[in-house]
Amino acid sequence: MSEFINNREHQAQEQTHRQEMLKEIIKELHQGKSVEEVKARFEEAVGDVTVSEISALEHALMEEEGIPVSEVQRLCSVHTAIFKGSIEDIMLPVL
Repeated sequence: MSEFINNREHQAQEQTHRQEMLKEIIKELHQGKSVEEVKARFEEAVGDVTVSEISALEHALMEEEGIPVSEVQRLCSVHTAIFKGSIEDIMLPVL
């Protein structure tokens, strides 16, 4: 049973580390690095990302890093360019 608890702790630590890497990558964009530079680092360090991770990331940038909402919104399309092709799509059945 302890292996399940340890696994959960490991997953939580991994998720925190991943979120910190994502924040650093996006902060590089806000500091003026090119999309190409940042996208290459993202693909090497992170790979795939979920929509909920992106949402949490942008929220953290505003809350923890003090980046204004207007700045996050202004660069939203740039964020999308970085993550394009890496977002794990959730396919819903068509009714």
